[in-house]
Amino acid sequence: MRNRNNIIAIIIFIMFVTTAFAGHHIGAANNEQTLEKLARGMENEGVTIKEWSLYTKKNVDVESMEKVKQMTEQFRDYTWAYEEKEDIYKAIGTKVNEEKKVTEKLQILSTLKNHHSGSYILYELKGKNGQTSWNEMNRYFKKQAFHIFQEELTIFSCITGEIGDMMEGVLLTKSNDLLKQFNALPIEQLNEEKFVSISAKTKEWNESIPTNKGSMNVQIALRSAGLGDFTTVVVGTPIITSEY
Repeated sequence: MRNRNNIIAIIIFIMFVTTAFAGHHIGAANNEQTLEKLARGMENEGVTIKEWSLYTKKNVDVESMEKVKQMTEQFRDYTWAYEEKEDIYKAIGTKVNEEKKVTEKLQILSTLKNHHSGSYILYELKGKNGQTSWNEMNRYFKKQAFHIFQEELTIFSCITGEIGDMMEGVLLTKSNDLLKQFNALPIEQLNEEKFVSISAKTKEWNESIPTNKGSMNVQIALRSAGLGDFTTVVVGTPIITSEY
């Protein structure tokens, strides 16, 4: 778990910097293929899926904790917790869907910095292990997201898995094998002894974000836990993230 969190900690900031640029809406048919393609590609490379998530967000106009709490009244089927620290107001709502074996999370967050406010609602669907029908999970997510936002928004996905420990130098080879699974070409990459992160571009799905070297829409990260332990593999479209 610590290794997995280390991956996220290195690149978690990317979400807040880049999500605003990811303005392409994606159609139902195309999006339904995306999560399944990620899962199948990882499984084809011997990765055991441990966790997956779908998420989307929308900017809103909320400037106080009172208004944040008012918004939560619309979603009484969630269990809410509230946080207030300096100029940050946050409400986190969760509910467990026992039938589909998933957890749903709503976050309403408002920040005030230099007299400028920024607020958004984020909806996430998270599950454990692999699925017999990835497209069914996609359809459920789209239905719930539309109920919350009343419009279709860009949808992102992230899958975390594990593979048997690999020798030094093999991480980059395995990440390149994953790129081939998604027909993706590398744009930027970080290659260390026990950690590899690659940002790439594929035509398999439409959503993308700009980088200094061109647009990218898939990110792959592998971290080795050391000799005899598992290697963590995370793939995100277009970015890796599992916490907000």
